Amino acid sequence: MNNKISLLLLSFLVISCGNSDEQISSVVEEETSVVEEETSVVEEETSVVEEETTTTSTTTIPVYQKGEIIDVLTIQAYDKDRIIEIPSEFFKREVTINGVRIMAAGNVGGQVAVPDAFIEKVARMVELFTDPTGENIDADKQKTFIKTLRGDSGTYHAGMPTLQKVARGGGDDYSPNFLMSAESYDLDYLFDSHYDNDMVWYLNSSGEGFGNGDIDAAEVVEHVFHTIHMSGLDALALKQYSEFSSDWASGPVYAAMKEAYDGGLWDSEGYGGNAWKSDPFMFEVAQKEYLYLLNFSMFEYTSLWENGSLSPEWSDSVRTPSGILANNPLGYELFNTYILPVISKPDLSTIRDIFQDGDVGDPTVAGSSGY
Repeated sequence: MNNKISLLLLSFLVISCGNSDEQISSVVEEETSVVEEETSVVEEETSVVEEETTTTSTTTIPVYQKGEIIDVLTIQAYDKDRIIEIPSEFFKREVTINGVRIMAAGNVGGQVAVPDAFIEKVARMVELFTDPTGENIDADKQKTFIKTLRGDSGTYHAGMPTLQKVARGGGDDYSPNFLMSAESYDLDYLFDSHYDNDMVWYLNSSGEGFGNGDIDAAEVVEHVFHTIHMSGLDALALKQYSEFSSDWASGPVYAAMKEAYDGGLWDSEGYGGNAWKSDPFMFEVAQKEYLYLLNFSMFEYTSLWENGSLSPEWSDSVRTPSGILANNPLGYELFNTYILPVISKPDLSTIRDIFQDGDVGDPTVAGSSGY
């Protein structure tokens, strides 16, 4: 606007002084050129601002993230119709590794806290199973696997990160039992806001006894498998959940389970018998166990079991990859298609170094986590 006023005044002065039309035209063209140049500068500056804004608003989150063990000071909890921050009564320590949030119980409910050294061992196993340098790992698929565990946008449980709970002994060793009465410790919102599927027990009170390194290793591997299988695999392609796949009984997991069950290779009596064939909830329960047994055997970890066997739950004829190929080929195909490209296989010797004999309350005497 100021440029236009100046231009009019200048034109008036030129006319008053008796200059020719050519001179007036020349002045007008020069002023117009100045206005266009200033407009161009403004447009360029605007473009720079827009570019800077775009750069600032774009944040790249690394896929592989290794956290340290920290205190759990507060958790979010229900308060009637709102969510509030309250002191964390049950979980006192946590660590996040490659999409899995591991939370461990403190001195609560009559139980002693889970030692940090054991939390590190659980975290180390997650780290090893998500090792990008593992043999047969497909880099893009494993990144998707970790993003799914993390609950990234676009994944099937977006906004709900994976939670791995760790506690001592068993649920009944806590008064009240936090698994049966989560609201007693204000844990219901925490559980509802995470993909929360399984437990790792330190000094499992329902296990085979304390101090045996192989048993301790098998306990952790089994339950970490439960968590990452049920929260990280391609659930839509596998048709793992009826809430996402109404035709869940037509997916590759169901087919592999049915082949193993009908062939007498897998006995699911301990978790509902064959109810999983028609009940979608029991299907989720049973597939968690089947996938663990399949993965455990394909990784050739079965020597961690007592006497190297878990029969009759899992037939000795399917303890090895060759046995699975021969007797449960649909399971073999499922493993190679959906599990092998995303879950790394640490050597059994590495696992045994982490879980040595002698832990009856102090994990440090039974091997270092290496975390």
